[in-house]
Amino acid sequence: MPRDGRRGGAMTDVSPAAVVARRLDTIRALDEGPASTATLVERTGVSRSTVDRALRELSTVGFVASTAAGHRLTQTGRLALSTHRRSTRRIDALAAAAPLFDGVDPSVDVDPAVFDGATLIESTPYAPNRPAEAVGDVVERATHVSVYTGRFLSRHARLYHDRVMESGLTGSFVATDRVIERHAVSHPGEMRAAVESGRIAIRRADRDEPLTLVLAETPDGPEMGLVVYRDGGARGFVGNDSPAATRWARAFHDRLWNAATPFDPT
Repeated sequence: MPRDGRRGGAMTDVSPAAVVARRLDTIRALDEGPASTATLVERTGVSRSTVDRALRELSTVGFVASTAAGHRLTQTGRLALSTHRRSTRRIDALAAAAPLFDGVDPSVDVDPAVFDGATLIESTPYAPNRPAEAVGDVVERATHVSVYTGRFLSRHARLYHDRVMESGLTGSFVATDRVIERHAVSHPGEMRAAVESGRIAIRRADRDEPLTLVLAETPDGPEMGLVVYRDGGARGFVGNDSPAATRWARAFHDRLWNAATPFDPT
């Protein structure tokens, strides 16, 4: 049969990923332990001919080995199942985060790892400030912050100022002109005082995203918080302290920092 799986005009995808998706029941059954064909029929609840086809396909891609003692998953077969499980969990995590981005269209390529095991907080009519409060909690635990913000929230401006001036927080801030101007009007003199303290640096960014990203260095390790805005308010919060998520946050902030223009409030 040709490699594309043509038979009688039909086409079957024979790529390893497609085989795993198509024969997942058989792989899961073998994950319980080596088994004969008859045992696999019992475990999967399908016909013997279906099991035979599944075993042939899985053997062809190297994920199943068949011996006189029975069929078993190979090392790569076990890894393929583990990878499929991780992929499924990631897709579930993305679906859970989808309401936070409803009606929001940032141009940021967020690493899907940001959503793996993340804390998700959505604003509601009864608790519209919960996302903003969540990123505030991240800042409260921080000794240093790397921040990008395309939207201004007075409560965050006040929090940063108080933590810098009273607790010695340090930080690198990338903000749009709109945010900087709003801060200057709402909290006159505070930005200059914070910069003159030598604890923070500010750069202007041309990139205007409906987001605030905070990468916080804490006594327990790095932690990131992402706030998504819609219609002028905080729509949702994504928090994560996994190495993959914080690596993405650091790389994203560094790219914006390097592309931004130094700002001197004096």
